[in-house]
Amino acid sequence: MTDTPSAPDLEPPRSNPAPYHDCEVDTLNLMWLLGARELARSDAEKAVLVYGLDREVLDILRHASLAMLRELAASGVLLFRPRFRVCWLQDRLRTTGPSALGLGLQVILLAAEEVAQP
Repeated sequence: MTDTPSAPDLEPPRSNPAPYHDCEVDTLNLMWLLGARELARSDAEKAVLVYGLDREVLDILRHASLAMLRELAASGVLLFRPRFRVCWLQDRLRTTGPSALGLGLQVILLAAEEVAQP
C-alpha cells in the first residue's frame, strides 16, 4: 500500500459553496461595521461621508459592543452597498483597471470631505 502525498495548498472539493459565501459576507459585514464604528468614534463628519450613514445610526454604532456588531454581521445579508451607480464602476473597470478605480474613489471622498468642512 502506497501513501499518496497530499498537497498542502489544495483545498478539499466543496460540495456546497453557500456556507463559504455566507462566511465571506459575514466577514465583510463585520469589517464594514468595525470601520464605521471606529470612524464614528474618531471623526463623525468623515464617517457620514465615507459610510453614507446618518448621524443617528453613527451614534448607535459608536456605542455598539463587539458582540452586537458580530450579531449584526451574521445576518446573512450584505449590510452595505456601493454609493455609486454600477454603470460608473463598469466603465471605470473597463477603461482604467482596479488600481485607478481605487484612486478615483479616494479623490471623490476627499472632495466630499472638503465640501463638508466649515
